[in-house]
Amino acid sequence: MLRLSCISLFALLTSASLVVAQTPNQAAVDTLTKDVAIAVFSGISQPKAQEIHAQLLACGDGCDPQQVIRGVGSWDQVGVKMQELATIKNTATFVAMSPADANTAIRKQLAQFYAKYKSDKNYGKPLNPAVQAQLLAKLDEMLTPVPVAEPVPAADNTSAVSGTSADEDTGITPEAIQLSQLERQTKAAEEKQLWMMILGAIVGLIVGAGAVYLLAYRSLKNEVDRLNNENNKLSRQFDSLRNKTVMATNEPRQPQGQGDLRQKANAYDAVLAELGTDNALMAIRQLKQQTSRSVPPTAKVVRSGEPVIEPNQQIEPSPVQTQPMPVQTPTKPVEAPLAARSEVFYFPPPDPTGQFDSQQKSETLSPESAYRFSINATNPSVATFRFEAEPGRVARFLTYRNYMVEPACESENSFSSTYTRITMRRDGEAILENGNWRVKTKAQIRYE
Repeated sequence: MLRLSCISLFALLTSASLVVAQTPNQAAVDTLTKDVAIAVFSGISQPKAQEIHAQLLACGDGCDPQQVIRGVGSWDQVGVKMQELATIKNTATFVAMSPADANTAIRKQLAQFYAKYKSDKNYGKPLNPAVQAQLLAKLDEMLTPVPVAEPVPAADNTSAVSGTSADEDTGITPEAIQLSQLERQTKAAEEKQLWMMILGAIVGLIVGAGAVYLLAYRSLKNEVDRLNNENNKLSRQFDSLRNKTVMATNEPRQPQGQGDLRQKANAYDAVLAELGTDNALMAIRQLKQQTSRSVPPTAKVVRSGEPVIEPNQQIEPSPVQTQPMPVQTPTKPVEAPLAARSEVFYFPPPDPTGQFDSQQKSETLSPESAYRFSINATNPSVATFRFEAEPGRVARFLTYRNYMVEPACESENSFSSTYTRITMRRDGEAILENGNWRVKTKAQIRYE
């Protein structure tokens, strides 16, 4: 607050000293400039602007508004324009003018200033015609204007001569006016060139962006077309495999072990033909009796210390002497099964329902293989499987993962185009149904 008071006091003292040293013509210019500055700062709500407005209202007529604006600061651009409005004050011709001629020169200066900055809302709106009328009325009080004469029509050369004389009276030479016009034309040309550069840059950016978009669009379109063609090709392959699977399931299947049963039946018929009877059991019993009768009695050698057997004692045939026992083997319905063993084989990707084609089964890893099956000997109808493929084919499986991976696997993370391999987290489980393996529990994988 103390600083503000000091600045205000300094501005008042400076303005008072300038008033004492100024002529009436210069005081009128300062008063007009101050009133214009008051009108401009009255519509600005910024604190510094309000401070300048208060000091301008406090100083008397004839004070220099530029000193006040520079003393407060932050609004030097307005001070520059006020200095432009007051340029006429320091010319020797203007100082020596009569009050009436000075009034005319000041009016002309205000009209030029308003015509130049009326498009700026900070100057055009505050300096509306009503405000200008008040300013000019105050100017007429300080400098008596020239009495208005009746308008007399004159020729063009007369008006030109009068305009020249008026310019000579006001101290503004034709060279100065021409210079001002040249400066305005130069500034307009520079602004036009700047706008042309800006427009050219904008047009260049638009054209460059359009070219980049067109190239990207063509590249993406080619990639999409390629993927669509590959997708259609895979769809046709899957449709053909599905049709083969349906045809294979519709064909009648022979029961397992039918060939072994037929061989056993043929051997049994051969045995019956050899025995010459339809009752194999009765023929075997007769064969046993004939064998026991054909054995002659052996002379008993009595040794010392051994018990003597009486002749009337009946000796039963020993079971070791029965020779036709091997003939009973064809009558057994089922032979002893061989020891079961574990099995490993490979399958291509399943169909969308999770069913593997049994005709595509392979004992070794092939380029089309994608899953490795392992069967436990204790339960041959249940198998565990995992994703296993040749390294050079993994990229193709990743590209068409919707058809080749997801029907049998579920991923614990989302797929990204930067991933290049598949890591197993948990094996899946498949069951054997009607001769084909079907996914029961999907394997868990991770894209890396």
